[in-house]
Amino acid sequence: MLAFCVHVNCLSQWTLLNAYSSEDIQSHAQSQLSLDALTSSLFTYDVEMRRLSYDMPFLGADTPVSGAAFLPNAAGTDLPVLVYHHGTTFQRQSAPSFKVDLTNLGYAMASMGFVVLMPDYAGLGESTIQHPYCHAQSEADAGWSMVEAVVELDAGLDVGFNGNVYITGYSQGGHGAMAMARAQLPESLQDVLAVKAVAPLSGPYDMSGTQLPWILGDPFYTQPAYIFYILKGWNEVYGSLFESFADICQEPYAAMLDTMLNGEHSGTAINALCPEDWTTMLLPGVMDTMTTANSTLLDVAAQNDVHNWTPAMPLHMRYCTEDEEVWFQNAVSAYDWMSAAVAPDVEAFNLGAFDHNGCALSAITTSVLWFLSLESSAAALMELVRTPECLEWEHVDLAGRTVHEANMSGASVGWMLRRCVQTGRVEKCWSSQ
Repeated sequence: MLAFCVHVNCLSQWTLLNAYSSEDIQSHAQSQLSLDALTSSLFTYDVEMRRLSYDMPFLGADTPVSGAAFLPNAAGTDLPVLVYHHGTTFQRQSAPSFKVDLTNLGYAMASMGFVVLMPDYAGLGESTIQHPYCHAQSEADAGWSMVEAVVELDAGLDVGFNGNVYITGYSQGGHGAMAMARAQLPESLQDVLAVKAVAPLSGPYDMSGTQLPWILGDPFYTQPAYIFYILKGWNEVYGSLFESFADICQEPYAAMLDTMLNGEHSGTAINALCPEDWTTMLLPGVMDTMTTANSTLLDVAAQNDVHNWTPAMPLHMRYCTEDEEVWFQNAVSAYDWMSAAVAPDVEAFNLGAFDHNGCALSAITTSVLWFLSLESSAAALMELVRTPECLEWEHVDLAGRTVHEANMSGASVGWMLRRCVQTGRVEKCWSSQ
C-alpha cells in the first residue's frame, strides 16, 4: 500500500485488489460478453486493479470517497486516461472498487491501452454518507478529484500519461460523464491533461424538462425505487423537499423507504415492495405539488440538468429507443440544445430499439472504440486491417448487432466494425465517410 497526500491534511490510500492477464480478459470477453476473437484481440495488456481512497469536496468540506483504478502492464509507456462513471447502484459495496472480478468492464477497457478510473461517487464504496443520486456537482467532483489523486501518483506508477482524458459512463454514469465534462478542469491539471472526447450514454441529462416529467407522468414506471432515491439524495443536499418521507408518502411506504434507502439494500428489493402503480405510495396532493410549474422539485432538478452547455470537445451520445428506465429524449434534448449553441462536434447516435440493459454493451464498447480511434492514425489502423474483397458490408456493434445506416449519421467516422454480408466475416475498419 502506498500512502500519499491528495489534499492538505488528508491521507489517501492506494490498495492492490486483483490482476488479470490479457489472455484471461480475452477469454472472458468471448465467453461472457459474446465478443468475437477479432474484437477480443484488442485486449492486449495485462491489467492490475487498485482501490484509491481519496478526498473530494462535498457541501463545503472534504469528504473521503473511493474508486477503482485499472492499470495496464505497460511500463515506460505514456497512456491516455479514461474515466468511466458507473450506473445506478443502491448498495455501497456494489460500487466499482468492490467489484474485483472480471465482470468489471474496467479490465477490458484498460487492456486496450487506457488508464481507467471509475469513481464510486459520494455515498458509495467506502463512503458512508447518503449517496446524492444524480447530483451533478458531486459526480463531477468525484471524477476530477480521482484524476488529480492519480496524477499525483505519477512518480509511483509504471505508466505515464500522454495528456489525453476521455470521459464516458452509462445511465446515471451518462449524467455523471456529462457533469464532469462540463465542469472546469481543476487548476492542478490544466497544464497536464486535456479532455479529448466525451461519450455520455443513455443518461438522464435533462432532468427538469425530460426525465422527471416523463417518470412523474407514468404511474407504472418500472423503477419506482429511482424516484425516491432521487428525492432522498437531493433532499440531503438541498434540504428543501421534505422533512421526512412521512411528509410525502403513505404508510407503510414512508417507513419502508427510510429503512431501505440506507446503502444496504438493492434496487430490486426496494422495487419489490412498491405497488404496481407507484403513485399510490404518495399522500394526496403530493403529485400535484411535484409537477406544478416552478415546483421546488423541478427547481432542484434544473440545478442538476447537464444538457444545456456548449462542449468545446467532441461529444458523442448514444441511446436506444426502447429504453424503459431513461427516456431517449434526454439525448435528443441535449443534442438540440448543443446544436443550437453551435457546439463544434456533437452527435446523438440511435443504436436501435433495445431496452436499457440491452443497449449498454453496444453503447459502451462502441464508445471506447471511438476513443481508441482518436489515439491512432488512420494509416496505422489500416495497416492492421487489410480488408479483403467484399461486395457488401454492414456496420455492426461489438455484440454483432447491425447498426442501421439510418442511424449512422457520422457514426461511421473513425474506428468501427463491419461484417461482410456474403461471408459473415467481421473486421475492424477505419472509415472516413
